[in-house]
Amino acid sequence: MKVFLINPPADNGVKQVREGRCMQRAGAWTAIWTPISLAYCAAVLRKEGVEVKLVDCIVDEIDFGGLEKDVEDFKPDLAVLNVVTPSFLSDLSTVQSIKKVNPEIKTAVIGIHGTALPEVCFNEDALLDFVVRGEPEYIVCSLASAIKNGTNFSEVDGISYKEGGKIIHNRDSAPVANLDDLPFPAYDLINHEKYTMPFTNKKFLLVASGRGCPYPCTYCADHVYYGKKMRFRSPEHLVDELSFYKKEYGIEDFLFWSEGFTLMPSVAKSFAQEIISRNLKIRWVCNSRVDNVDKELLHLFKKAGCTAIGYGVESGVQEILDKVKKGITLNQIREAVALTKEAGIDVVAHTVIGLLGDSRKTINETVNFLIDLDVEFTQFYCAVPFPGTLLFKEATEKGWINTGDWRMFEQNFSVLDMPGLSAEEIMKLRKQAYRKFYFRPKTIIKTLKRIRSFKELVKFKSMVGDFLKWF
Repeated sequence: MKVFLINPPADNGVKQVREGRCMQRAGAWTAIWTPISLAYCAAVLRKEGVEVKLVDCIVDEIDFGGLEKDVEDFKPDLAVLNVVTPSFLSDLSTVQSIKKVNPEIKTAVIGIHGTALPEVCFNEDALLDFVVRGEPEYIVCSLASAIKNGTNFSEVDGISYKEGGKIIHNRDSAPVANLDDLPFPAYDLINHEKYTMPFTNKKFLLVASGRGCPYPCTYCADHVYYGKKMRFRSPEHLVDELSFYKKEYGIEDFLFWSEGFTLMPSVAKSFAQEIISRNLKIRWVCNSRVDNVDKELLHLFKKAGCTAIGYGVESGVQEILDKVKKGITLNQIREAVALTKEAGIDVVAHTVIGLLGDSRKTINETVNFLIDLDVEFTQFYCAVPFPGTLLFKEATEKGWINTGDWRMFEQNFSVLDMPGLSAEEIMKLRKQAYRKFYFRPKTIIKTLKRIRSFKELVKFKSMVGDFLKWF
């Protein structure tokens, strides 16, 4: 049994990040993330004796012709594609390329888009065989087993498929109860040299620390994929993984992949203490809610190697935060940012332009709020009604979505014409926000001071080029 795991080719040259709810072009961070979902699938499959191949067409710059050659050489029984909303049609066209090589190869897609809208996947590509709904690792493994043994697909939980012209939705698959049961991602299948951090250009890996989020934010689609129940890996198991990567690959930089690394502060503290007790010298970045941190935690993080924390600030206006059910206050944002900076950790503020209730006035207030906070970096995203979100449901019902082109459903664009604020105006305000925040002398000087070597200068020049091209 052979399974080919594929991060599809770039859509018209747009290098897309495809991990859970993070569906954005690489230019937004000037970095490509390691394909952790596919690598986890590969690890679980190999544990069951399945032969696997993983190709990331994005970093390896493989086009559809090159992918067809890989398919021809590997001769898989099943091909699994990571598909996201902004590149949905292009990603799905990979099925055509695979079937062109051999129509007998079974094809499946994973990701939030297919989980939320499985029927749309089949309607767009009649050749697609399966949609994997939800956490993919064990579902893909069960599917591969069914294909190998010729058993009935009705016994595979978590998949949708066509039978007799009808779309069948099997019952949902239960999320992975104990994340420690998952083997480490099969990162030996990727080229580590292709995944590097901004500024330092050092190799890094995406590492999962937990899954699930109980918060009801209206713009977030994470619950579609990972559910609302929080599940965390044990600190010992997580640090075992980090130690393995440092010893095996010489990698010392990590980005923790979870909805909120600090959603359970006691677990986060234990993790930091585990790193410190082992004297593991690494650098890492995580995300957090502003209401989940305190002084003790942040100083532990700094001692354990944390260099930056990304906070979901979303808006600098309390009324907007309340409308999108964020569940935080402006004072909590101010306090978390101040404590983080005091601990010597950089702050990245994630902000959304064009949320429900936003106006030119509130967006300008948000930008001024971030400038006053003096955070090191900020991202201004457009509010996107991703399938599965409450925003998608409301926007669909009220007719706010102005296009059916999935390529526009990414955080660089707005597709929402809401009362008092058009999509075109949202995008203009977003550009103004970036200019106002980043083109200040203070910000430019602080950024240039980060450069420590000629190599980092070269990387920075490339980053600026990528950012301006994207911008």
